[in-house]
Amino acid sequence: MKEKRKISVRKILQVSVTLVASVGCVVAMVSASRIDDRKVVKSVAVHLKNDKKYHFIQEQQILDLAIANRGVDVEHTPIPLLNLHGMEQAIKADPWVAGAQVYVDNEKVLQVYVTQRIPVARIFQQDSRSYYLDTTLSIMPLSASNIYYTTVITNVPELKNDSASWALRKKMITLVRTVQADTFWNAQVAEVEVDSLGQFELLPILGDQKILFGDAVNIREKLANLFSFYKNVLNRIGWDKYDVLDVRFAGQVVATPSLPYNGPVDKVVTNMNWISSIVETEREKDSLKQEIKPPKPIIAKPLEKTVLKSKKEIAKKNDKKKTAKDLKKDKKGKNDKKNTKTNSKQKSPKYVYPKKDH
Repeated sequence: MKEKRKISVRKILQVSVTLVASVGCVVAMVSASRIDDRKVVKSVAVHLKNDKKYHFIQEQQILDLAIANRGVDVEHTPIPLLNLHGMEQAIKADPWVAGAQVYVDNEKVLQVYVTQRIPVARIFQQDSRSYYLDTTLSIMPLSASNIYYTTVITNVPELKNDSASWALRKKMITLVRTVQADTFWNAQVAEVEVDSLGQFELLPILGDQKILFGDAVNIREKLANLFSFYKNVLNRIGWDKYDVLDVRFAGQVVATPSLPYNGPVDKVVTNMNWISSIVETEREKDSLKQEIKPPKPIIAKPLEKTVLKSKKEIAKKNDKKKTAKDLKKDKKGKNDKKNTKTNSKQKSPKYVYPKKDH
């Protein structure tokens, strides 16, 4: 016969305690979960990046995009029922928003972080449509409440989603950002124009020249050559002599003179005061700086003082003049007398009387 196994009371107690503890933990977790599911957010915090410089979107607009326009009652909606991803997508759909993050922290605060787009250039298309291009080459529509002043690019063909349009966008942004990074050229370039070949022309603020810039390659080298031409040529002979400056060729500037041209009288440009400090700074950096000796000052001779003479001195002077004349006359008279006397001393021929006839 088989022996009957003894039932251990100890094991039964251990199993019972384990079951009770497990059930208790499950019940506690379910209860806590149910409590959390009923909690709502305490407040909403909006963090807007680049809000001090760019004002294309406001805090209230973000709240409307994420909450009000979607019909979400944040104060009474439990946190698990909040569609945070939907809030992010709604905010990112705004053309002035570059990125958005939405989450609920441990303090039950709904955190909303938004980054604005950075406009780089103001575009004017050939069909008169106008908008901004940002750093990501994306189109930003104009704002009804804010105007941002930046570099203007005109005569731009219609930008589509093809490769040619994206290549043109990249060239425009590269050129504009290089110009804006330089203090002098950011102040000098008023407008960038796109020609029929897709190349660029610069219209400066100082001077009436048209600058043929070409493609967006070797930008810094072209600007350096043009600045040297400004400093060494236009700054000396005047800013109105040339109509066209061509920097498309490597290492040179081809200038086309304007007709007619009247150069400045003193060869000094009077309307360069606003960039004189920049020119001087660049001149100090030039290692091949030549010392220009200042011209010697012209010292005017003092005028001789006129001495008023008395009547006696004038009369005396006249007497001296008369005396000199008289002496000259006397000398002439003496010479005449001397000649007369000499002639008188000559022996006259003797007269021979004729003999009488007896």
